[in-house]
Amino acid sequence: MRFVGGHVSIAGGLHHAIDNSLAIGGNCLQIFAGSPRLWFRKPFDAGDIEKFLSGIKKHHLGPVFIHALYLVNLASLGPELFEKSINSLVMDLQNGARINSAGVIIHIGSHLGAGFDSVKDQLVAGLQRILALTSGCDLILENAAGQNGKIGSLTELSYLIEKVADPRLKVCLDTVHLFAAGLDLRSPEEIKKLLKELKSLKLLDRLVCLHLNDCASDLGSHRDLHANIGEGKIGLAGLKSFINHQDLLHLPLILEVPGDDKQGPNLKNISLVKGLTS
Repeated sequence: MRFVGGHVSIAGGLHHAIDNSLAIGGNCLQIFAGSPRLWFRKPFDAGDIEKFLSGIKKHHLGPVFIHALYLVNLASLGPELFEKSINSLVMDLQNGARINSAGVIIHIGSHLGAGFDSVKDQLVAGLQRILALTSGCDLILENAAGQNGKIGSLTELSYLIEKVADPRLKVCLDTVHLFAAGLDLRSPEEIKKLLKELKSLKLLDRLVCLHLNDCASDLGSHRDLHANIGEGKIGLAGLKSFINHQDLLHLPLILEVPGDDKQGPNLKNISLVKGLTS
């Protein structure tokens, strides 16, 4: 059985993520460990953790991922922003360990046009520091669409994986980001090339999750615009071909689609994806 779920809210308490996942037909899930747009982070409440873990066990839910807040920028040349980024990720990883999360997924940040080479040493040192200060939860780097100097091309991910040299550093691929960065997921040949590149860059063995979203922007647009499944430029056929590649069949699928009225992943989208996997 394929793990398919969505990003769900923990408003009102961590354990509410269970009901929110079940309501959309998910059997795995992704959450924020606090507001995605505020630096403030605190340890999860012990009672809430107990309810959450009990719900996970009762309903046989699969891997739980935490998505880091959007303010993180490990490439920032401003010491204050860099330190805030480090501290928030450490807290997210500590909370992840408390709930047996499969990992914390991060947008690495932006070099703001300065170039990857100008920040690569800082990135390596920052990632090593975060991993050294935590345990029991993986740190997962997400690919980027290439906009505004955002870090996360496949070659950049490969460089960071190699230089950080920590088995807890993993990778998540987002279909919108791949498509917007110029990889045509509508083409089976392009998908084959992608898998060959992932193997060559030694990323395939680090790949632990797919963010499955249709794309509202054009191929190679470098615009990170999510669309509901089958309603974007990738389309059902492209998404189906991608997620059913033999080297990706083991990966959980997490939806971050707008849903109805921008309320997030819903039963319709989850059901469509389940149909693509059968």
